[in-house]
Amino acid sequence: MTTRHGKIRWRLRRSGKKDVMLPGTPHTAEFDEAYDNAILGRPAPVVQMPGSASPKSLKAAYRLLKKTDEWLVLDDKSSTRYQQTIERILSMPAGGKTVLGDGPVEDLKRSHVKSILSAFRDTPHMERIVLICLRKLIMVAIDEEWIEVDPTYKMTRNPQTDGHKAWPLEIMAKYEARWGVGTRQRTAYALALWLGNRVSDITRLRWDHQTTKHIAADGEIHTVDGFEFVQFKGRKRGKQMFLPMTPMLTRELAPLARDPEKTVLVSSRDKPYTDGSLSTAMADWCREAGIAPGYTMHGLRKALGVKLAESDASTRQLMEMLGHKNIAYAELYSREASQTRLAVQAMEKVTKIEEARRRPKISAVE
Repeated sequence: MTTRHGKIRWRLRRSGKKDVMLPGTPHTAEFDEAYDNAILGRPAPVVQMPGSASPKSLKAAYRLLKKTDEWLVLDDKSSTRYQQTIERILSMPAGGKTVLGDGPVEDLKRSHVKSILSAFRDTPHMERIVLICLRKLIMVAIDEEWIEVDPTYKMTRNPQTDGHKAWPLEIMAKYEARWGVGTRQRTAYALALWLGNRVSDITRLRWDHQTTKHIAADGEIHTVDGFEFVQFKGRKRGKQMFLPMTPMLTRELAPLARDPEKTVLVSSRDKPYTDGSLSTAMADWCREAGIAPGYTMHGLRKALGVKLAESDASTRQLMEMLGHKNIAYAELYSREASQTRLAVQAMEKVTKIEEARRRPKISAVE
């Protein structure tokens, strides 16, 4: 038969049998092998095309994962991180010329998962991300009914970490002494400290987000200025936030020009910062202020959490101010502040009793 493109194709037709298209030209090795396979009923060899995915394989699960609602609502930073990690997992060797991604999900056993994780043992945080990615692929396979048992069931990787360091008062004083009110260095610092915003929210905060609210509290109506916006993290399901302007932040922002079409924080080129460029800039600004590495913008957010907890803010108040959805994060600040305060109070009592015991006793003699 001749196709509409003028190419000749050979079709083997037999009574009661399905037609078979034969490759190549008659009497060539490729044609004769296909002809023999068709006559003898042998299945034709499967040729794996570059970039293709075998049915029910980990690669096939990955392709389906990228079409799920769970994946589509991820912010760019998270989706990129997961994508890079999953593709790294799928390209891991699995014996011979095959890679892990080509293997059927049903062949993935618990021992295999542990072996994969062991390759990342020296980087505990990466090991945790790898487990999260594997679990995402496995959940797709379960949803598609390729498998019934999750080989990662109750498998956890939770590296112990103190996270970002909260800025203590002496470090804040050092930074403030170097960068004056009205500079972009000081503005970035003030937004992180007095709003408790993440870097992604600071770079996107605009002057037209500033608004005034009338709040009923303690039987009175209070007029409060602040910023109202939607948190960028997980922007399709971001939390609507209103953060009040404290007198401290008002003083910090007073010298700035207010253009409703611009962000509050602008670079030296009068443009918004990107998340990465602002984090890098803060590291440079801290170094110029003589501050040791390790104090980040997220550390200022944590410092506000500590201040709130030390002022006896409730867990719910902490959650609403910092935008946490998980109560466990807010309780970390409360526990830290409570531990410090209770320890100090306890030792003050011990000191008072001990000093009274050691005080010389004076007796009057007539």
